[in-house]
Amino acid sequence: MQLTRSDILAKLKEIMQSMYDTPSAQIQAATEETRLIEELGFTSVSYLYMVIIVEENFGVRFDQVGGNQFQTVGDVITYIQSQQS
Repeated sequence: MQLTRSDILAKLKEIMQSMYDTPSAQIQAATEETRLIEELGFTSVSYLYMVIIVEENFGVRFDQVGGNQFQTVGDVITYIQSQQS
């Protein structure tokens, strides 16, 4: 069963909440349009950390993890859904 975008968003918020350098108030307010670097303060290290946790939690693989592959939370959701179908 494929998860809905809102289910994935909720799980992504949990994942990001577990990451030490992202303020929780910003995470709770995150939408699909929220920008990972500019609004959530992601660094290259936290970006890679998120990718690893997402792979483990959603059972997806990221073939390439480049600097700007995912600019928004919605970009991550779209990728997860494409890998689950």
